[in-house]
Amino acid sequence: MHTFKAMNTIMVTDGLPGPHQTGCEEWFEYAEQTLSRFLPDSELSRLNRSAPLPFKASRLLFELLSVADGYYRETAGLFNPYLGSLLSSLGYATSFERREHGTFGTPVAGRYVPNAERCRLNKDTHTVTLGIGASVDLGGIAKGWAAHSFALSLQKEGVQHGAIGAGGDLALWGPPSLARDIDIACPLREGRDLLTLTVHGTMGIATSSSEKRRWLDPNGQKRHHILDPRSGSPSDSDLVQVTLIAPNVLQAEIYAKCMLILGERAGARWLGERHPNCAAIVVRHDGSWGEYGAFGHYLRKGAEACERIG
Repeated sequence: MHTFKAMNTIMVTDGLPGPHQTGCEEWFEYAEQTLSRFLPDSELSRLNRSAPLPFKASRLLFELLSVADGYYRETAGLFNPYLGSLLSSLGYATSFERREHGTFGTPVAGRYVPNAERCRLNKDTHTVTLGIGASVDLGGIAKGWAAHSFALSLQKEGVQHGAIGAGGDLALWGPPSLARDIDIACPLREGRDLLTLTVHGTMGIATSSSEKRRWLDPNGQKRHHILDPRSGSPSDSDLVQVTLIAPNVLQAEIYAKCMLILGERAGARWLGERHPNCAAIVVRHDGSWGEYGAFGHYLRKGAEACERIG
């Protein structure tokens, strides 16, 4: 097991040869320097300051923005990477790492325009033009995309099995015979696990929670980082956490957030109709949990409750 810190979280790899461990650290460091909205000199920050003029993007930034915009359109805006200004206006203007040291930033003035044009991507010139009111925040996709991309590169190089964990996002690959125990964290009791899944083969697992990043705005209102793009406010669904299993970690990251925003009933229907090859464990505000979807694709044996909460 190999751990390091990047993108304001703890990264974990397993099964990677030494040189690839080093390469993984360098890749995530590069991704953070390019994609963080909290670093004033990052390429993403320069893009956000460029609106509404065209911005010449690097291959890395343009590729991820294209992927993010694709999911924005696929999910009809449930996944929305253009809410950076709104997050800042609610008080999430600096990283939680800095907040923990007492330097959480002052809210930045902004307005929410739900139907505004978000951005235009020109594939011929690799330019990005942000619409008025749009500011890119890739916190909800960058870690999953980086883990997915590096895992694919390792598989092409012949690394037959491994794992890359980026915060709540986990990329796993290997033969069907390779089983792993995955602990699902309890969102309401820090340091405790809700249950353990024994999974096998290649997949992505991601957890989205409204309990993970919370703060008080200048008016003393409780806020969290999972915004409902339909209202422009933090999600207030009947779910507090969704763990989603998908063919790859990028899909798992996106669809977990969508289910959390939609709530249990609408989210389960949405997952079953649009992504029948995925599975989800949802946690309600009272601590009870439920499961939906195609667990048979991923589990070597059924879910085992380690500790039921509530």
